[in-house]
Amino acid sequence: MQYQHLITPTQSLKGNVAILFANDEKMLSVVIEALSISDIEVYLYDTQDLTEIIRSFDIEVQLLNRIHILSFSTKNELFQKCADDLTTGKVSLLMKGNMMSSTLLSFVLSHKHFIDNHGFLNHVACFDIPNYHKTLMLSDVAFNINPTVKEKEQIIINLSNFAKSLGYEQFKVGLLSSVEKAVKKIQSSIDSEKLKQIFHRAESNFLVVDGPFAFDNAVNMESVIKKHITSSVAGDVDALLVSHIDVGNALYKSFTYFGGARVSSLVLGANFPIVLTSRTDSKQNKLDSLLLALKVLN
Repeated sequence: MQYQHLITPTQSLKGNVAILFANDEKMLSVVIEALSISDIEVYLYDTQDLTEIIRSFDIEVQLLNRIHILSFSTKNELFQKCADDLTTGKVSLLMKGNMMSSTLLSFVLSHKHFIDNHGFLNHVACFDIPNYHKTLMLSDVAFNINPTVKEKEQIIINLSNFAKSLGYEQFKVGLLSSVEKAVKKIQSSIDSEKLKQIFHRAESNFLVVDGPFAFDNAVNMESVIKKHITSSVAGDVDALLVSHIDVGNALYKSFTYFGGARVSSLVLGANFPIVLTSRTDSKQNKLDSLLLALKVLN
């Protein structure tokens, strides 16, 4: 699936979006842009009154009417109100503003009913890389540090459910390592072999999991042909499962800083989409992430 399909805005996109601490110019410009290209309502939770800073943007009245400002004396009151609104369904999507990622994740994890239908959270980044022929997903690059085989299995299930919600007809997951065969001294290759067997037994026509693959074999068909690798996944992955966060983090930043990639990022596994972007991410990446989350909702 092409990246543009994932983030193309339409006025039919709806949802009540909760944003925690949207108190900087970049975040508010994302809010205004999202309001202008969709039919969402935005709820801003903060410990300061954002009325004046929002007025400084000179927003059209019809957009301003869809911004709901909620100010609180303490962070505890703020988080409690947001939790209540997520629980009752008053808001259906959670987005991180000007705050630490760890604080947002701690908030989500402290409310077990937010993830009781799934039980496991993972981060996914969706890239538009100039030299790759379709969207490339990468997980986990920001949440799970060194997942076990069982946890990697759950990451793949979360990714598969995510892909179905986006309209994929088939979803190919490549298990990343530094080799193409299981080697006792390379744990990522051993884990990949176990995961491959787990999903091969499941016999899904939608989800195809294979590996281990070195990076070039996962994304480059010429390399696959030269190395005589027989796999429907090799050279054509929709998603890469990394061995641990160091690999994921390095690839993420390589794609964006050196590869010129555009990216949208979510946390999967909760009862609602979670937009988790870095405070240093561009306005475009933040907007793309919000639009992707809305596609999941709609």
